[in-house]
Amino acid sequence: MPEPINSLCEQAGSMQLWLLPEADRWLALTIGQGDKELPLELLAAVDESRALP
Repeated sequence: MPEPINSLCEQAGSMQLWLLPEADRWLALTIGQGDKELPLELLAAVDESRALP
């Protein structure tokens, strides 16, 4: 997977993704942890639609 999806996938079990056709972008949201000892974080990414595999 290309970045930033790869980084989000490494920290979370599931992710919500919305395509924003009027802006030719997508938005992804997830909750994850970099490590079991770290706090949970709300993670978000926005990129161009053509970046999706």
